[in-house]
Formats: sequence, C-alpha cells, structure tokens
Amino acid sequence: MHAIHENWVFSFIAKLCFDSLYKTSTVEYTRGESPHVLKTAKYTQTANTPHIALSPNAEVLAVSVDSSVEFYDTFTGEHYDTVENIYSGLINYMVFDPSGKYLFVCGDRAVRILHNVCGYHTTIASCTRLLSSKQTSATVERLNKTIESCKETLASFGKSV
Repeated sequence: MHAIHENWVFSFIAKLCFDSLYKTSTVEYTRGESPHVLKTAKYTQTANTPHIALSPNAEVLAVSVDSSVEFYDTFTGEHYDTVENIYSGLINYMVFDPSGKYLFVCGDRAVRILHNVCGYHTTIASCTRLLSSKQTSATVERLNKTIESCKETLASFGKSV
C-alpha cells in the first residue's frame, strides 16, 4: 500500500510495511536520484488491509484502521489524532482534496469529509522552522500571516496550538 504526491521536481512517497511501520520517501528527478527514506514511524496495524492518503504538501499521512482514521505528521513521524468509528464497516478509500484542507473518506456507501486539523499544526510547524532561518521581510510577513490564519482556524475548531 502506498501513496504518491508528485510535482515537476519532487515525488513524495508514503508506504505501509507489514511490520506496523510506515515510511516516507522523496525523489528529486532533476538530479536523477533514487528514492531515499525521510522518516520511518509506527502506525496501528489490524487484520484488515489499511488505506492511506498523503496530503498534497506531503506533511500529513492519513491511515485507515478498520472504521477509524489516524493522522500522522510526516516530518516528525508522530501520531497526531484518531477519528474513531466513522463507519459501521470498513473504510474503502481516502483522498485529500487538492488544497489539503479536507480528507474525503469512503465507506458504507457514503463519503464523509473530515477537516485536516493535523495539516494546520504541520503548517504552523513548517512556517516556524522557516522563520528560524534567514528570510526576507516579505517572506517573514507572509509566514507570520499563515501561522496566525492557522491558529485562528484551529481555535474555531476548539483546538489549541
């Protein structure tokens, strides 16, 4: 089971392994690279085949665990949250929308749309990392606005930063 996000230069790959691990990898095509592993971390494994979805910016990995969805930060490898018992049966398919704000989850002949709350946290973390390096004043302003916007959205969901 794997998920791929590609653009013109990079390809990000997420793969579930049989030993309860997931691996995220990247390939830089312009340099002719072979895939190399960025992060290896554990996920919850059950007897049923899981489905995975990788957000468009490759910062969030969603893994189906029977009728629940687990969200992982692919930069740190940490489990962020689990949305439990979305369906009475198994999840059949998952995909992020192109903006990465929503996860579409299919099962029980219905589609549920989940907010990608983990994505707001990962965006805050990546903007904070970028702020720690030298940036132009315009970039600093844009990063700070992005952080504030994500914090406001999280607050509207009742989530703390």
